[in-house]
Amino acid sequence: MTAPARWVRYRFERFELQPDERRLLASDQAVHLGPHALDLLAALVERSGQLVTKDELLAQVWGKVVVEDNTLQAHVSALRKVLGPEAISTVSGRGYRFNFDVLRDTAAPARASQPRHNLPQPLTSFIGREREIAEVRQWLATTRLLTLGGAGGCGKTRLALQVAASMLERYPDGVWFVELAPLGDPSLVAQAMAKALGITEQSGKDLMETVAEWLAPRQLLLLLDNAEHLLEACARLADTLLRRCAGLTLLVTSRERLGIEGELTYRVPSLSVPQAQSDATSEDVLSCEAARLFIDRARLQRPDFEVAAKDAAALASICRRLDGIALAIELAAPQVRVMSLQALSHRLDDRFGMLTGGSRTALPRHRTLRSLIDWSHELLGAAEKVALRRVSVFAGGWTLQAAEAVCSGGDIDRAEVLEHLASLVDKNLVTIEMQGDETRFGLLETVRHYAQDRLRENGEDEPLRDRHVEYFLAMAGRLLDPLQTDSELQAKLLQLDQEHDNVRGALAWCGASPARSENGLALAGQLHWFWRMRGHYSEGRDWIARLLAIAPDAKPGEAHASAFHAAGSLAYLQGDYAVAERRHRAALAIWSRLGNRRGNVRSLISLGSIADARGEPAAARGLYEDALAIAREIGDRRSISMGLHCLGAVAHNAGDYAAAQALLEECVAVSRDIGAWRAAVALSVLGEVRHAQGALDAAESLLQEALKGHRELGDRPGMAKTLVGLATVAHDRGDIAAARSRLMEALDLVPTGDALSHATWLDAFAGLAPAFAGADCAARLWGCAQRSREEIGAPMSTPERARRDRMVTSARGALADDAAFDLAWNAGRSWTVDEALRHALTL
Repeated sequence: MTAPARWVRYRFERFELQPDERRLLASDQAVHLGPHALDLLAALVERSGQLVTKDELLAQVWGKVVVEDNTLQAHVSALRKVLGPEAISTVSGRGYRFNFDVLRDTAAPARASQPRHNLPQPLTSFIGREREIAEVRQWLATTRLLTLGGAGGCGKTRLALQVAASMLERYPDGVWFVELAPLGDPSLVAQAMAKALGITEQSGKDLMETVAEWLAPRQLLLLLDNAEHLLEACARLADTLLRRCAGLTLLVTSRERLGIEGELTYRVPSLSVPQAQSDATSEDVLSCEAARLFIDRARLQRPDFEVAAKDAAALASICRRLDGIALAIELAAPQVRVMSLQALSHRLDDRFGMLTGGSRTALPRHRTLRSLIDWSHELLGAAEKVALRRVSVFAGGWTLQAAEAVCSGGDIDRAEVLEHLASLVDKNLVTIEMQGDETRFGLLETVRHYAQDRLRENGEDEPLRDRHVEYFLAMAGRLLDPLQTDSELQAKLLQLDQEHDNVRGALAWCGASPARSENGLALAGQLHWFWRMRGHYSEGRDWIARLLAIAPDAKPGEAHASAFHAAGSLAYLQGDYAVAERRHRAALAIWSRLGNRRGNVRSLISLGSIADARGEPAAARGLYEDALAIAREIGDRRSISMGLHCLGAVAHNAGDYAAAQALLEECVAVSRDIGAWRAAVALSVLGEVRHAQGALDAAESLLQEALKGHRELGDRPGMAKTLVGLATVAHDRGDIAAARSRLMEALDLVPTGDALSHATWLDAFAGLAPAFAGADCAARLWGCAQRSREEIGAPMSTPERARRDRMVTSARGALADDAAFDLAWNAGRSWTVDEALRHALTL
């Protein structure tokens, strides 16, 4: 859009739009919008209260350049974030309307003289950073020395210049920019400052004294840019000037703070990046700062560049993999000349080889991604370099305790690890985050790749990764303590939630070498409870299969047995009973040979569960009784609880409710000493027993207590199962809405690949369906659930079948057409479980 020739101002709410200045003010402070967003706002404001069609906006803002609707949507979304969601309304399928009342002022005031400055004029548009600009302006109002820190290439200089430009009127004697990057000699700092201020050196007088005298009566902002390689000289200069010049404010950009009295440090974050979520829309991606910067710079290479909906995921991946580092994104954007976004995303594993095409006029360290980090690396001391490359073995962050265990030794004493980490944090190479009472450290992925290259070059890769495995092997091993309480188990599971990426990295390292496979199998076996509680069934099975595939053919030991048991348990949870039985029998054979009776109990209980699921109650009862006998002999309370629970479940499934109630009540009594979760497992089945006995109040109370216990431990499968139980109770009370709500909550918790839980859910939902979707719909869902159970070999228990048969009879009667009901049932048998679930969610 071309700015109007006449002077005009549009005022609305707390904003003022100045089209001739191409500027938007909010409470008299500049708000930074991209050129297209500014043109779009002007087009809407000029016709405030009227519908402006999409075609009109596209023509007025982008002219003859062809862009997609999602580009317009992204710019509207950006404006709503600045102005408020109520500012612009969408007229579905037609266009947009600006809703604020607008005052149009055409009376131009007398032009005031501009404050003096030497700020360089930017050659590219400034993207985003509205929050950071507001915060930096706020801090400059309360401090006289503000240092903008942050990782190399994050955009400290551009942010400082943008803030400085917005504050020209605050400083009567101007805003002055001192570029320190080209200087190699600390003694030249004063000369660079004098040159920027236009101060002439006086013969026989110290230059610093001349600068201080010149500044003393003035009120101005001095921007010192790129001070990290001249820290000592800049610190001395800043301290001297601030003490002598009351009207001076210093804004400094540096990868490390100056470290003097009165300094306030503001860490400049990376640009916002799209979240890694499967349901992110194109609008979500295009509204992020990193994506907006990429698109803006890509259009400098290809003016017709647009991001189609199919490309949004690739763009999101690029932004995330480059950590939102502004310079990295600017180096990546020109690649659109020669490759698609998908290809660029895939090639970023070699980011240091690819991202080399910086501007010829840029500082040498800003021309390639590698040189950007080389600059920071060369400013480190020898021990700091060692620490940086060693912490690169961690994925997803680490604790001080982990760093002390894995990274100490040789050049770094254990007691020195914290000191080196703190220094790396100060230099903005390591990130820090407080999580409750714990401090967690991390690396941007780009810095991590760089440090890993240095680790390999120094021959430390293998020993450091082996120590990394040993540390997390010890952590996971604590999950198997037979004497632990549920609260202790919960604390360990929460710790592993934080370390999931590290655990994956350790397993990947073990899976790359047969010599390390036994450690990998031991780790995988110890993670059984973590994978089971968090619903990571397929992931756990995949890791174990990879490790078994490369393990040597030597006589298997404890590690193999533990891994076989974990694989069998996860296979069982996914309804893969044949594989589950083979794995558990393999574990039982090894544990029997090793004389591990606690292991025998675990295998016998698991084999009993498989027999029970297959509809073989006599075999299941025998296995459970054998396991319970051994557990009582060795005094294993947790296994005693499990044995009683399983025997109670067998009795329940057989319809022997009195026996089931007695066994489960004994189980609850034993379990309460262990913890809320162990008791919850028994309470859930006891609630089903009382439901089958017709005691709805007692059933609901037991299931509610069970749900609380499952939630305390974060047991997603247990929560899902208990919620289904509560839904059936609500159904039998006639409260269809409550039952449906419980089932929807349960579905969100069922782990991917848990075929039996999905079949159970479909059976329960089908029982509700006649009330709001018709009996024929219920029949299709029942048909799909029946076929799924047949495929995995998991017949219904006696209570489940009796309940389902009662509801089927009722639904048939409601439809009053047996042929139509059977036709719908058979149609459902042709559905996949995913198709049935998608259909249920539309009802």
